[in-house]
Amino acid sequence: VVGIGPGNIELITPLALKTIHAADVLVGGKRQLSLFKELKCKKIVFSKIDDFKKALEEDGNVVVLASGDPAIYGILDLVLKYKNRQEVEVIPGISSIQYIMAKLRLPMKDMAIVSLHGREEDLLSKVKGNSIVIVLTDDIHSPQYIAKELMKNYISNVKIFVGENLSYDNEVITSFTVEELASFPSEFDINVVVIKRCGTTV
Repeated sequence: VVGIGPGNIELITPLALKTIHAADVLVGGKRQLSLFKELKCKKIVFSKIDDFKKALEEDGNVVVLASGDPAIYGILDLVLKYKNRQEVEVIPGISSIQYIMAKLRLPMKDMAIVSLHGREEDLLSKVKGNSIVIVLTDDIHSPQYIAKELMKNYISNVKIFVGENLSYDNEVITSFTVEELASFPSEFDINVVVIKRCGTTV
């Protein structure tokens, strides 16, 4: 299982590239596989769970591509449902979390991670208990949804950063107050949200 970073091929580590180029079978989403069109190995697009399970049983060296880092709310969980831990090698990648924190020049301490990407987690307790909370979003749990949840619970003493299309040419990182983001009229592209308590020095 190989982490390929937030999207820009320049952020893939040399070890990850070496492992990918040694693959007999490459498994991933269309966008991930498009980064490696020149490779002659067999490529399998991951769309259904049954297809994914079959792909893991292919002969030879099977490499599963993972956006960001596979161990941070990534595809490693799914791989370990079907393969013994001892059969799996994990090559870490630069996560969107590491990437946006670097862009914001913020240390990764006193920080919590919440994934609302296809799941529910207790966002409010994390925001109340940590100086910085990073939120992985989806279409339902959008940046505006997050801001409205904070407003409903009278949490306003924070600054919210929304990072869109991180590492791509059309990357945008925007800062909002809770009120500004709650009423922001436009939808965001693929994004990560950082909630930073005002007045903190981290």
